[in-house]
Amino acid sequence: MIAQRNDEYTQFGIRSLRGPRNSPPDLYFNQLLARKSLDEMEDTTLGVRLRKQREQIARDLHDGIGSQLTHIISRLDMLVHRNPTFEHQLIDLQDFARDTVQQLRETIWVLNQGEIAYGNLTERIRGLLTRISADVTCPTIKLTAYGDASTLLDPQLASSIFRIVQEGVNNAMKYAQCSEITVCLATDQHSLTLLISDDGKGFSAEDVPKGYGLLNFKSRTEELNGTFVLNSSDDGTEIHIEFPLPQPIKYVI
Repeated sequence: MIAQRNDEYTQFGIRSLRGPRNSPPDLYFNQLLARKSLDEMEDTTLGVRLRKQREQIARDLHDGIGSQLTHIISRLDMLVHRNPTFEHQLIDLQDFARDTVQQLRETIWVLNQGEIAYGNLTERIRGLLTRISADVTCPTIKLTAYGDASTLLDPQLASSIFRIVQEGVNNAMKYAQCSEITVCLATDQHSLTLLISDDGKGFSAEDVPKGYGLLNFKSRTEELNGTFVLNSSDDGTEIHIEFPLPQPIKYVI
């Protein structure tokens, strides 16, 4: 049943704008439902194609580059035992190759996902920070995460957050001369916030350490319509990034 209400009508508990003048409300309502269904079908088809492309890229990376890197590590291991004179340099190359393999694995993990749960992302970041701090007593690294672990994130967003944390923590360890690094993640229905802070010596905007990667932080943030704020002083450095989360599409009917 449709109840007239000042150029609006209500059907099935939905209060909506009235259709075009002289058009039956039922017909207008059905047309909009059909348009909504068509949009959803197009989104689904595009999503399937993109997922298949990501899966193919992930397989190519694993079978190609991944296999080659594993072979390089094995060869370096043999050379270490045969060339004690260059042992230190070869071990450094081994470590670099292993780090590259780990980064490749993280990339493949992201590519293989259609959506990534916030809880899975935080656990990946926890594993990353554990590896980074494995052989280091100072600084200490702390991770806190707030929000619904089941919140689903776009893979590009999850990948950007992971890379920003990775580079931000590595930079703090390399340049800040700090005793503590804190990584904080928080999400709600509308946004995801990332905070990376340290208690190090800080730096001025005119004296940013070469290779600090601030441009990378900003570009990754801006690509996803986020906001990037950097504060640094003698008391330490704080990077504050906020990403908007996509909201469900609301059809006006």
